[in-house]
Amino acid sequence: MGLRAGQPISEIAIDSIFIGSCTNARIEDLRAAAAIFKGRKSKVPGLVSAGSTLVQRQAEQEGLDRIFTEAGLEWGASGCSMCASTNGDMLQPGQRAASTTNRNFKGRQG
Repeated sequence: MGLRAGQPISEIAIDSIFIGSCTNARIEDLRAAAAIFKGRKSKVPGLVSAGSTLVQRQAEQEGLDRIFTEAGLEWGASGCSMCASTNGDMLQPGQRAASTTNRNFKGRQG
């Protein structure tokens, strides 16, 4: 992965943000992330994917999707996404994502 033992995290470039997964995209998680992004712009591209269609609908009713898109992130379909590399949601070799998921199948998020 091109990392050195003891390397400070501040030296690791981030190419993308992924907020999602079935285990870490509950409505509470999306509310917390939206609170951070509200009124801000992301410095890197990113994808937000609710953990279920029910959570996606609730987030949209609360306007969380608009907070993410106004910050420059993509509001994607609910369910499997970057952690499982579905729907074409996958980084290129050598890229890294800051991700909320606790799942990282080999080669998916750097």
